[in-house]
Amino acid sequence: MMRLYPNQKGIITERSCRTRPVAPQVAALRTLLQPALWTPEKKGATPALLQAVLDSRKGQAELSSVLGERVREAVEVLVQAHGDVLKRDCADVDRPDIYRAAVRIVMRLVVVLFAESREKLLPRDNAFYHGAYGLTGLREELDKVAARAGSRLKRSSSAWPRVLALFRLIFDGSHHPDLPVPEYGGELFEPGNSSSKDGLVRALSVFETACFEQDLLLPDSDVHRMSSLATAAQMAGASIMDASWR
Repeated sequence: MMRLYPNQKGIITERSCRTRPVAPQVAALRTLLQPALWTPEKKGATPALLQAVLDSRKGQAELSSVLGERVREAVEVLVQAHGDVLKRDCADVDRPDIYRAAVRIVMRLVVVLFAESREKLLPRDNAFYHGAYGLTGLREELDKVAARAGSRLKRSSSAWPRVLALFRLIFDGSHHPDLPVPEYGGELFEPGNSSSKDGLVRALSVFETACFEQDLLLPDSDVHRMSSLATAAQMAGASIMDASWR
């Protein structure tokens, strides 16, 4: 029997449905409704799709735990380094706003490392990007200095301005042929504003500008520590998420 289906332009037949291209949403629904995904392999077992959902939730919980510890340590480094400037410029800002601003900065590091580990998100193979902006390239440089003479990192302070330039590059993008980067924008990389009424936005401004003042030179040792923690968080997070979907 031929079935009829109403649509916005009238009535179409089941035959015409079969000959027309299937929308991605319909294809996804068909996949989810496959009997094999909802039928346990044996009595008392969990269906495959439900097991995948449960594994995903477990992976997310483990990821939150791993990221939380790494991010917390990096946030402590960042806030302590800016302590005096925060007391001066953000005396009326609530501590939770300062903490959230620091978390946002650290999450930028994690996101950048993730993007640099994937293709086409950031120009990781571009020599200029890798040597002058890239967080992976910076981490490699700091690792080499730390291996030769770790105390030198405490006496130098060129790494953080480079990280801040990378944040702005990602937010604004670049159309230069030697450094093509999309304009990503987004709340995560949106610059702070010292005149804002939002405490979080004001605290962000401190983290982004204080290193250009003579009374605060964020040592490269702190940047090395934060980048190491962010790298560990990114690698652990990727490993957990990959394992949860195997």
